[in-house]
Amino acid sequence: MLTVRFAAFFTCIGVIYGHSGYRDMIPNGYTLPNPCVTGELWHGVGHLNPGGGGDTNHFGIDFANQGRMWANVCNMDSDGDGMTNGQELGDPQCMWTRGATPARTTGLTHPGFCDTSSSQTCAGLITAPCTSSKFNCTATTETGVQKQIMKIPRTAVPDKETTYVCMTFDLDQSQDYHLIATEPEIDNVNVVHHIILYGCGDNAPVITSPQECGQSMPACQEGIGFWTVGMPGQCLHKEAGFRIGKTGYNRVLLQFHWNNPERTSDKMDGSGLSIYYTSNLRPNDAGLFWTGETNLVIPPGRSRTVVESMCPSRCTNKILSDTIYIIGGFNHMHYRGVAQTVELFSGGERRYLTNQLNYSYDNPKSMTYDPPVAIRRGDSLKTTCVYQSLSATKTTFYGFSISNEMCYGTFTYYPKRASSNSNCVTWKTINNCDVEGGAIMGCRIAEFFNNSHPNTKMVMDKVLDNCNPFGGCRQECPAAIAEAEKHPCLVKGVIQDYLLTLRSRNPDLKTTKFVAAFGSCSCKKDDDNGGFPTHTGGTASVDALVSTVVLAFCTVLLL
Repeated sequence: MLTVRFAAFFTCIGVIYGHSGYRDMIPNGYTLPNPCVTGELWHGVGHLNPGGGGDTNHFGIDFANQGRMWANVCNMDSDGDGMTNGQELGDPQCMWTRGATPARTTGLTHPGFCDTSSSQTCAGLITAPCTSSKFNCTATTETGVQKQIMKIPRTAVPDKETTYVCMTFDLDQSQDYHLIATEPEIDNVNVVHHIILYGCGDNAPVITSPQECGQSMPACQEGIGFWTVGMPGQCLHKEAGFRIGKTGYNRVLLQFHWNNPERTSDKMDGSGLSIYYTSNLRPNDAGLFWTGETNLVIPPGRSRTVVESMCPSRCTNKILSDTIYIIGGFNHMHYRGVAQTVELFSGGERRYLTNQLNYSYDNPKSMTYDPPVAIRRGDSLKTTCVYQSLSATKTTFYGFSISNEMCYGTFTYYPKRASSNSNCVTWKTINNCDVEGGAIMGCRIAEFFNNSHPNTKMVMDKVLDNCNPFGGCRQECPAAIAEAEKHPCLVKGVIQDYLLTLRSRNPDLKTTKFVAAFGSCSCKKDDDNGGFPTHTGGTASVDALVSTVVLAFCTVLLL
């Protein structure tokens, strides 16, 4: 019964941290104290929705009648500690309405966690994860360590759910340094989803004010710092640092993901990162390494959807020139994610690099490996992500919005020189390590994405001349599709699915019509795609075509 009550409260309330509007739906939503860290506010309420969430439409909440919604849960005791939710949140009589001042603004306790400071024992009840949000990195106090604060000017957040903005910052080029730590400088906690710090090449543009930039910048591709909701900061192992300065990166790019699900026009943000760097160089240069899956199809109403991704031995043999040593790691999913592991298989033995059976997007767990963990050529890694979509009414796909999902394991390693690629990420059975010299399985990707290239133009024209992009199968279309499938980028099977999915993200009209025409002739049920229909005759899945397949946080295809 405790689990039912616990679920009911937060299914109604929703993801409070991820969507600022949800915090307006409960009394004292912005001033709830951390149940186990004195003097701090709690920012992890959103994780407590066991049904998953992240999209306001996935909760069945009547947003035109928020007062009635709070009244429905006010008298519940979600954590089983003997106090109603209203008593804990300062509305014991359940009279509060949205926008009003609660009856009590002090003496608050958490409605979803039993308060260990109270008189009762909390035995057998759910208690909060007692971790501080304060950044603690002793290396930042060492002699010679310098700090640079990099923040964007306060800027209006667009009235759309997902926005990416970028701005560059120049670094000290007088000598070489190692970046050893990053600390978030968060201005508006209610809109910032994550921040990535990229190292930029010599040809990187100068961006002196925040500009919308999509998910990646070709000239700034290597991640050297990362913050997401709930992370206090990054503190690197004593053996390594990211090289910046004279022979390292002398310009960096901050990329911000703003989340504005209410699509209001009254939000501002001026967040950023502080970097700590030192001229006392550490023994090794550091790098970032990613594993995970980008083909995500999570049906609604499921208690459990499991996604697996393998970084096989063939890939570590290609990617690694020598043994690397990982010194830190963390998992990354969004609000439907409930569990994630990354396993290392080496020398006939298995080791969990991450093992979060109760994953929380709002309260990520950073792993520190001391001593560092070796990954050798020929080793393999398995990433497993588990999602819960009981509250969802629509299928969830891979994407950058928090109403979409991700599945990544991220690791800091050294020495950087021992790895030729920053990730080992899959799309179904295709791994990024299979892309060599801009080609995969005989398909020259840049040529296939160039509508003017003679081979690409011939195939596209053949399909568009014989197939109907607006529905209905023309009699001459199957023969045209069969002819098109002789092109190495359209060989029937996973390669065709993958590349047509990528092509579907191209906004030009001809590409859109081509992809639609290619799938116009036949349809079957695809059990490998969660039972959703897949257009065939050698075509890409409809669901895959609407999901984002561009790999996150780095440019992985030479387009």
